[in-house]
Amino acid sequence: SDYSTALLAHPLETKVATAAALALAGDAIAQRSTAAPYDRARAASFVLFDAAYRGGFQHAAFPWIIEHCRGEYLEAAAAAAGVTGLDPSLLAATECVALNQLVVVPIIYYPLFFGVTGAVQGLTATESLARARANFVSLTLRNWKFWIPAQLAQFAFLGEEWQVPYTCVMGLVWNIILSAAAGEARAPPAEAPPAEERFVGKVRPTRAAEERAAVGAREKRE
Repeated sequence: SDYSTALLAHPLETKVATAAALALAGDAIAQRSTAAPYDRARAASFVLFDAAYRGGFQHAAFPWIIEHCRGEYLEAAAAAAGVTGLDPSLLAATECVALNQLVVVPIIYYPLFFGVTGAVQGLTATESLARARANFVSLTLRNWKFWIPAQLAQFAFLGEEWQVPYTCVMGLVWNIILSAAAGEARAPPAEAPPAEERFVGKVRPTRAAEERAAVGAREKRE
């Protein structure tokens, strides 16, 4: 009840706060699955991105998409193929999903994601572009598998005011996938191998030989 009241009274602020909070939770869950220390810069990059895109951009984008995707194009295509009697609301929802997933996601969502998260995590523009190229195809395929059915339900069954909060909740799951797949902008530094592995394939000097070498080096300096 309180959330509904806030959503009606302050829709943009409530959606931005919802997106930021759930992005923080999603990345935290993803980071807990690794042995690495908690990365605050990485978390901040996800919070900033989701607040801007999911909370802010989608607040304006969804009404525009709904206004311009009423199912006429699919209905005309179906009629040309001799198919009639399709549910107009389902056709409209399908058009909304197609526009969002085939146009908005590749042109706006991923460039913004790689740009914002890369910049916050300290990458240059060139490094962010290389990261985008390396991850774009695999993430887009995962995106379609997850979001096409999720957004079909969104556009078909939810009122306009609840669509952004719905994507924020679904985004909690998606952010775990996204954070695990492309959360770390910089690869962690390689750890030095254990002492016993440094001499694999080599003759390891004995302790006596090491001591003689150390004494010789000290005498040489003196």
